[in-house]
This record gives sequence, structure tokens and C-alpha cells, in this order.
Amino acid sequence: MLPDFATRLRAYAEVLVRGAVNLQPGQPLLLAEPYELQGVARSSEVVVEAVRAAARAAGGGDIEVQWGDPARLRLLAERSDWNGFSGLVAGNARRMRAHLDRSGAFLFLLTGQPRMFEGLPPDRLAQLHRLGWAELGPIIQELVRGGSQWTLAPVPSPTWAAELYPDLPADRRLDALWEAVFSGARVGGDDGEPLAAWQRHLQDLHQRCAGLNAARHRRVRYAGPGTDLTVGLPRGHVWCTARQRTSRGTEYCVNVPTEEIFTAPDRAEAEGCVRVARPISAGGVMIEGIELEFRRGEVVRATAKSGAEFLRRLLDTDDGSARLGEVALVEPVPAWGRGRHFGNALLDENTTPHVALGESYPACNNSLWPRAVNRSLIHVDLPLDAAVEFPP
Repeated sequence: MLPDFATRLRAYAEVLVRGAVNLQPGQPLLLAEPYELQGVARSSEVVVEAVRAAARAAGGGDIEVQWGDPARLRLLAERSDWNGFSGLVAGNARRMRAHLDRSGAFLFLLTGQPRMFEGLPPDRLAQLHRLGWAELGPIIQELVRGGSQWTLAPVPSPTWAAELYPDLPADRRLDALWEAVFSGARVGGDDGEPLAAWQRHLQDLHQRCAGLNAARHRRVRYAGPGTDLTVGLPRGHVWCTARQRTSRGTEYCVNVPTEEIFTAPDRAEAEGCVRVARPISAGGVMIEGIELEFRRGEVVRATAKSGAEFLRRLLDTDDGSARLGEVALVEPVPAWGRGRHFGNALLDENTTPHVALGESYPACNNSLWPRAVNRSLIHVDLPLDAAVEFPP
């Protein structure tokens, strides 16, 4: 274990509660994971307890936890027990809805499970995705529109660390993953007091974002090995950072770590090809070697070295799933993520420039008639080894 682990864990929890969620006095907090595990992994208990302490110190209200069970999820998928899965997700959705109705805040603790459903038929996994988002999608979309504060944050686990660091001795793998997570949150190192360092980082991103908005670029181009993609930006586009405001005006940060500046492209203006730089974990399945070709905004060719059938089903989810909903810059690439893939979208999207298939974020467009902005039930980030430029 890292020699200063306990100190850095307390600081990490404070960054999450105060610097990201921005928990208000008396405000209830729900810890959950509505994306893959349908609940917080039991391996995350040490973080849950640190967050409890930080939330109490911040004067927050009730703290609840939705616990997950990966083994149960795997069994439901193996048996095609759709009634059992739907009941589980519907129960979680009701609890989240009740919490949102109380104006509660959300902290989504994500533990990488990149191969949780490995070996299962793609149509079965696609059904899991559809059933899950039929219940949880409306709540997540309400949060995206400013319903309350919500933050995503990674929590390392031994299983995840073993997947990522097979080159290290077994007793050093978990420490290596924690080091990356702590560094991404500005906890430790030479940054000074963690909460202040985190706030300085957010302000720096905000200033760079303001420069992009002032420039009013019309296009963005990604160019690198296997990638040459030009994407149009609508007149009403707005560059954003993960620092957002709720409809009641409370500022918060959507994810920890955050290194990106992003906007919503025109859904009909993407031309060229991309080679995704890293394996993508989506829905508990690892997809590797993705290559896509776009014409008039839509994917017209899609290949992958593994997980190709699941990729095709993702692209067929709905009318917007084969179009882009996000373009993002990550400059400079942070030292904690350089040359490493994490099998987790939250970390991988903050270590390299990327685009994303599917849903756009409403804050990224201020047009009265945002017809150019993409809508979808999915949002899948695609990291790229590419330089970014802005053609005239």
C-alpha cells in the first residue's frame, strides 16, 4: 500500500465531496453506479467510508449507498433473466428518482470491470443495455439538463489493477492504479493543498475554454495514424468543461479526473476515418482495434479486431448512435495517463483527444433550434492518437 495512502484517500474524498459534487449544507447524497454494475462495487467500501466522513464534515444530509453485485449481474445475463434484470434496474431507478425529487446530489463511483460479460452473445448484452437505459436513461438525461449535482469518479480495485498492470509485480499493481487516480484528482505530489490545487486546475481549464469560445472555429480536424477526420461545428456550439451548473445555480464538476474541453458537433458534418487508439470498454465488453469511416456525419463502415458484433449493435441502437455527439481536446496530455489505457471511459477520455458516438450534452449548444445536435441513448467515447487543428 502507498505509504501515505490514508492521507491521500481523505484528500481524495474531500475533492469529490467539496470540489466536485459541491455538497450543500443539509443536502442528501446518494452513492451509486447506474452504468454497468448497477450499484457500487463492494471493493469500494474504503472510499465509501472516506466519502461519508467528508460529507459529514461538509454538513451534508443523509448519505445512502446503492450496492452492486457483479456476480449476480453475470448470472442474470447468462440465464437471459430479463425479468430479474428489469426488476433490479427498476428498483434502482425508483430510488434514484426519489433522491432526485428530494434535490439530492449524486456521486457515481466507477470501478473498472472491462471483461465482466466477456464471452456472452452480443444480442444478450445489447438487450441488457436497452433494458437498463429504458429505466435509467431518463434520470441520467434529467441530471445532464441540470436536475442536480452529479459526479463520476473512479475507484481502483485489485481485479481492475491486475488487468491494467500485468507487467508489475502483483503487490504493486493496485498502488500503481491508485497513484494514477490520485494524480488525476491533484491529490499529492507538488500541487500543494489538494482542494486548492483542484480548483486551480478547473480555473485553468475554464480560461482555455473561454479562448476557444471566443475564436468561433467552424471546423475541427483530427489527424494521426489511421485517423483523418474533419467535423463541422454548428453556429450555436459552446465549448465546455466538466464544471457545470444545476438549474438552481449550484456549481459542480461532472467528473474526476477532468482534463478535457469539449463541444457538440453538427450531427451531419463528419467526414473521414478514425482509428481508435485504445481498447474500449462498453457495457462490460472490451472492443479492440476499432476503425470507423464517416460520410455526411454517419458511420458508413465499422470494423474491430474483437467485439465487432457488439460494436455493430451499439451503432444500431437508434437514429443517433452512428453519429457524433461530442468532440474533445485534451491538451496537454496529463503525465498520469500518458501511454496507458485504463479500460474505463472516465479515465481514458481524459488522457487523449477524442470524439464520442451518440448523445450530445445540452450545455454545448445555445441555439434556439438545435436541430444539428445529436440525440441518442448511448454515449461512447473514442480516444484518438491524433493532433487537433482548426481548418478555416
